[in-house]
Amino acid sequence: MKLKLLAAAALGIIVVPLAVSPAGAQKYNLTLSGASPGGLWSRIGGGIDAAIAKAYPGSTVSYQTSSGGLANIPLVSRGKVPMGLATDGELNAVYNGYKGKAALKNVRVLFRAYAPSWRFQATHLILSKNFADKHGIKTFADIVNKKAPLRVAINRRGNMDSDVSAMVMALMGATTDKIKSWGGQVVHAASKEMVSLYLDRRIDMVNFGIAYKHPRVREIAKGVTPVLLPIPDDVSAKVAKAFAGATCPIKPGDYKWAPAGSSSVCIGAVIVVNASMDNGTAYNLAKGMVEQIEEFKKKSHRLIAKNAKKKFMAVKAAAPFHPGAAKYFKEAGLM
Repeated sequence: MKLKLLAAAALGIIVVPLAVSPAGAQKYNLTLSGASPGGLWSRIGGGIDAAIAKAYPGSTVSYQTSSGGLANIPLVSRGKVPMGLATDGELNAVYNGYKGKAALKNVRVLFRAYAPSWRFQATHLILSKNFADKHGIKTFADIVNKKAPLRVAINRRGNMDSDVSAMVMALMGATTDKIKSWGGQVVHAASKEMVSLYLDRRIDMVNFGIAYKHPRVREIAKGVTPVLLPIPDDVSAKVAKAFAGATCPIKPGDYKWAPAGSSSVCIGAVIVVNASMDNGTAYNLAKGMVEQIEEFKKKSHRLIAKNAKKKFMAVKAAAPFHPGAAKYFKEAGLM
């Protein structure tokens, strides 16, 4: 028992031993590494904190900012934080080895934060109507065939969304080098910066994964009139497979300015932990989240409140579930 408690302490977990505590008296003091403050993931962190505190009174889940899942998974792997948020694409990349880096096989999934089908991260190709009209653009293929001097922004280097966007364009015939050869430009920027660049007419297109009807998309539509370029079904399917995501629609009518909608690539997200986490801790955390899912929904995001059901937390991911969490999910009939 002493060795187990020492291992838990090394991972930033304070656990009252189950063997000497009455049922329901265990407390957890955990850190969850997420992304920027004030965004979607910080709200998910608040929902997890509320659920675990309700399940195990006196417990806390503190949200720690980071640069995202590509940073969080190594932190969990090295035992620097007990829990980390990561997209399916990030987990798939890091668990299996990414850009020459060693695969991190000692991370496990505790539960799912959101599913791809909820369209939290749906790839949008939004082109200025002025550019479309000037060059006669109706599809991305027109840009390629006409070698139009497109100035496009994708996410920052090191962010997996940047890789998704680049692959979408490359499969349609527009690598960064080709775009530059046409007199165009590929800019790497965060989503907020992309919107500013677009509204200032310093770029012609934004290509990013973002929740449908996100405020940034609405801001774009209120400024410079946009056009949603369709992604061919075969392209979205290949990209989704490469990043452990799923194809999803931007539906006709989702946006008044995009009546035809489009196929898209959607990525989900999971909570990862170290494989050395005690089975009992993983079991209890999964149990607490499922049993207090209403608290999670209440304190989290509107799309989680709308879509979250108990069974979604056990939807498979690119890495195995922690055995303790899997044990609970199976007992609850969710896996």
